[in-house]
Amino acid sequence: MAFLRREQLAGMNVHYMYHPFDYFLRCQRDLGFKTIEMWSGAPHFLLDDIGCQDAAEARRKVESYGLDIGVFTPESGMYNFLVCAHDEYAHRRAMGYYKNGVEACGKLGAKVMPLNCCGGDWNEDPNRTFERAANTLIALAPIAADNDVTLAVETVRPEESHTIVTLPQLERLLKEANHPNVKAALNLTAVGVAGETVKQWFETFGSDIVHAHFADGRPYGQLVWGDGLHPLEDYINIMNDYRYEGYLGQKITDGRYFADPMEADRRNIAMFEPFFKCRGALDNEVD
Repeated sequence: MAFLRREQLAGMNVHYMYHPFDYFLRCQRDLGFKTIEMWSGAPHFLLDDIGCQDAAEARRKVESYGLDIGVFTPESGMYNFLVCAHDEYAHRRAMGYYKNGVEACGKLGAKVMPLNCCGGDWNEDPNRTFERAANTLIALAPIAADNDVTLAVETVRPEESHTIVTLPQLERLLKEANHPNVKAALNLTAVGVAGETVKQWFETFGSDIVHAHFADGRPYGQLVWGDGLHPLEDYINIMNDYRYEGYLGQKITDGRYFADPMEADRRNIAMFEPFFKCRGALDNEVD
């Protein structure tokens, strides 16, 4: 019987980018979320290579709605701060951005900060891009450790990167980084596009999967559950089999949801309700 703890489901604010942060928090509280994955995009939380908004104030605001920040996610695909930035000046600024992100993550009370290897120079030898990604993670890992943060690296679609788009490529990257504060994140969209399976990922990484971007897809798209083709119960069963205790970040990015993000989240969380009830039933049986 598939089950989840309600706290594992992390609502995310990407599709609320045209709405105030307080509106997002109120919606999450009213819909029954307990945890959020906090995306750092403006206007909700400004982060750059110079600094960021007051993280302590943001944490107090989130907690005033009865919510916890489980995961803090700097924007690493749309902006100019890329893990694989090939220009020396751009890379220096990217390092400042992610350093500030790690420190903000710790102050927000989050334990996990997802990253990816979007971008890079597609005209260069992919091995050089890979080397930059590895060196970036090696440099950030001690800072993450100092802030009690784990960097969770995900694969992306081949339209977003030519470097870390498959399970074997990520496995090689994590071995190169070789640090206990650098682990794997499961991105269902990228996994589906690569023709991989969730089971393969858990067979490879096991407990080193510390986060999941867990949205529906066809396999492209990051959709509300029920709008795509992914087998939700099967995936949760696999996670139960491997004793996954991390968060399921609801990274919903399709523009169709931007006008009424609360309704999208209402439909989305309803798909998970049976699995919360199953967990409750199992707990009662144990008692």
